[in-house]
Parts: sequence; C-alpha cells; structure tokens
Amino acid sequence: MIQVINRALDIMELVSQDRSRLYTLSEISNKLKLNNGTCANIIKTLVNRGYLEREGRMTGYRLGSMSYLLTGNYSHKRELLKAASGPMDNLLDELNESCILSVLKDNMRLVLHEVKSTNELQVINKKEKEVYRTSTGRMILACLDKKEQKKFIKKYGLPSQEIWPEIEDEEDLMIELVKIRKKQLAMQTSASLIIGMAAPIFKEGNIIASIGIYVPKIRFSDSTQKKVLEELKKTANLINHELNK
Repeated sequence: MIQVINRALDIMELVSQDRSRLYTLSEISNKLKLNNGTCANIIKTLVNRGYLEREGRMTGYRLGSMSYLLTGNYSHKRELLKAASGPMDNLLDELNESCILSVLKDNMRLVLHEVKSTNELQVINKKEKEVYRTSTGRMILACLDKKEQKKFIKKYGLPSQEIWPEIEDEEDLMIELVKIRKKQLAMQTSASLIIGMAAPIFKEGNIIASIGIYVPKIRFSDSTQKKVLEELKKTANLINHELNK
C-alpha cells in the first residue's frame, strides 16, 4: 500500500464532499490528521496536475478541471484545453475580465478552464451551474441539433421564468435558441447584475464547448460592450481555427 497515493486520494475525497465551497490547507491537514508540510506538498502536486485548483492565494482549494474530466466523456478534451489556453490568456491581457471555457454535462454547464480578472470587483464562477442560468450553457444548447435540444428539454424541462423571463413554453425556448445560434452569441444578465456573453466552440462542425466572459454591469458601458464582444469573437475564432486546422 503506497501511503502518499492514499493521502492524495483522501484529500480528493474530502474536497469533493462539497463542491460549492473552498477547503483551506489547515482544514484539510487537520481533518485528515496530516502533517501540514506533507499535506501542502501533496496539494501542490495535485494543483500542478489540474486535479485541484486554488481560488486565491490565501483562500483555499476546490476540484480542478482534470477531476471532472476523469468522470466525463469529453472527446477532444486535451486538444480543446491546449487550443484554448493561449487565446484565453491573451483575452485576459486585453480586457482583464474573467473568462471561462465550458462544456455541457447533463443539465449543467461545467467549467473546464478559467482565467481570472485582477480587478478588485470581479466575478466568481461556480465550477458547475444549471445550463439555463448561464450564457455559455445557453450557447451550447442553442448549437445542438434540434433532436438533441428536444431530448434535453424532455429530460430536464423548461427554465423557470425567474431564470429566463422570455420563456413561457417550449416554442418560446426554441425561438430564443434559434436567435442565439444565428447570432453565434448568447448574452444574459444575472440577478446579481453580472453580464455574461458567450461564443461557440466547434470541432468538425459539432458544438463541443463555449467560451464566456463575465463583467459586472457597473463596468459594462457601451464602449466596453463593443470591445468585449469583438475580443470574445476573435478569441473564439482563434480556438476554432486551432481545433479544425
């Protein structure tokens, strides 16, 4: 029995118990009765490999993208992350706004990769969130073929009007999805006044992901909106080109 592997798995199991919160180093080491230095070294390795991620320097840890990829059947996953990381870093340099790369997992939008703004007021994205509640989730759903959309709606139902006020029935939803697909752009304002914008990522003509930018409404002037949309589309085009060349 290899002790360090057992300890690494213990850490992963602990952090996975509640995905909505962060676990600090001291909390992890205390709960698992591990030496603080040993625990820190194991966590550092898990972070470097993408199985854990750090929310902030002094905050804590949560499951990283590789942990989710292990349990999901995401074709092109490594290729997608490789194609997206550089353009997303460049997008952050241009706008200094949070940006995520998302895929569809059941009725949830799952974040595979994120680059974070350094603004004092910034958006914190949950790793998983209901598809209808997010611009990236809506973007992916809009680009599925009609048969897949119908299957999704049958299985998970319609969004509540609180989540998507324009939708009263299935016909309304299909009309809105057509609009999003036509524009190749999804926009949404959350109850917390966060503007979400998303563009699609394709592989061989099939939607596989969506890239999204999230901006506090207080920073979203007309001039900012124009620049954000331009840079978002530019970044999506770069990723699509890399995936399909």
